Amino acid sequence: MNIVKGIVGVALLIHIILSIPVIMADPALATFVDLLGQRETWGFQIFSDFLLGLILFATMIYFVEGSLKVAALWLVVMFCFGNPATSVYLLLNLNKVQERLSPAAA
Repeated sequence: MNIVKGIVGVALLIHIILSIPVIMADPALATFVDLLGQRETWGFQIFSDFLLGLILFATMIYFVEGSLKVAALWLVVMFCFGNPATSVYLLLNLNKVQERLSPAAA
């Protein structure tokens, strides 16, 4: 389990490092807003795929946590911070996810 947390942690760190120049170059999100107006582009498709992934991950959180309130809260956080928020959820709750996915001991 620690190896999985290590992989998630390293991936999160790499993502943050790669995001810093983008955030510094466009802090007002002008290119993002422009992308929303260009619906026939791959950029928009990738964004919609990202949103679908967040909704699916929030659904998984609901099944793991058993609480719509908790899943909705994480969904809001994920909409604000994206996949780094999903990484934080996994780092905090990976043991709980594994327990939920493992078959019950007979």
